[in-house]
Amino acid sequence: MPCFDLTPHVSCIELRGGSRLDFLQRMSTGDLRGMQTGEGRYTVLTTPIGRMVDWLIVLALDDALLLLGSAGAQAKTVRWLRKHIFFNDDVSVEAQSDVVVIGAFDVPRVRAQYGNALPEQPLRFAVMDNALVMRAPEALGVGYWLIGAPTLREQFALEEAEAWEAYRVQHAYPAFPNEISEEYLPLEAGLWGAISFSKGCYTGQEVLARMESRGQIAKKLCALRAGEALVRGDVLLHAGTPVGQVTSAVREVGLGYVRTPHCEVGAWLETPQGARVTITALVRV
Repeated sequence: MPCFDLTPHVSCIELRGGSRLDFLQRMSTGDLRGMQTGEGRYTVLTTPIGRMVDWLIVLALDDALLLLGSAGAQAKTVRWLRKHIFFNDDVSVEAQSDVVVIGAFDVPRVRAQYGNALPEQPLRFAVMDNALVMRAPEALGVGYWLIGAPTLREQFALEEAEAWEAYRVQHAYPAFPNEISEEYLPLEAGLWGAISFSKGCYTGQEVLARMESRGQIAKKLCALRAGEALVRGDVLLHAGTPVGQVTSAVREVGLGYVRTPHCEVGAWLETPQGARVTITALVRV
């Protein structure tokens, strides 16, 4: 199983202060109440109209929250969070620029390095030796993310940068800016596990609650497979009418947003060049 240097793709932002959890609770879509040290949960930062600023994994440390997001959105996310700090909030937001993230899906190799006392549930983590070791998101299959100093790179034989893109597309894992951006809403991206419909108010809640209650999701993120190489940006056609677009592609496998009436596993669409594209799954994380 491969090991990847995810540092160019994953950002680390640290929240500190006594009201850090309450602050993020009101700022994002997930229900973070009751988080315990060693636990991780998904959440999304959204605009007032429900568009995605970034998709985050929140990790609860003893004295801080570590937010794992998109490297390309880190500066924007830091500004977004700081902009919404009230005068009575006890919270600070700091980008962590010297942190390395390794995606190590070779489980025996990780256990040989850190022992068998590793977290087994997705998004759970433990601090072990020189790294925070987190069970990888379930969508990516068995494995761990290792978060720590640059010396982590010396412990594993890492794949070339392009290999991560192929791996995450094959596993239908959304990424910024292809599938995660202000062009889309988290329900369209299939991020149901990051959204609470029972918690209190947060930015963008009204739009997402209305979409869910009425079942009015305009488009959905789909896993795609074609008979020939796909290209990011390819328009997807149904009977000659544009109904979607490829957002990520690695050879014949891709991801793309497709209008909901045409989102059915096994259904097929076409590119303008006549390539037949089959929907193999609806993304749900």
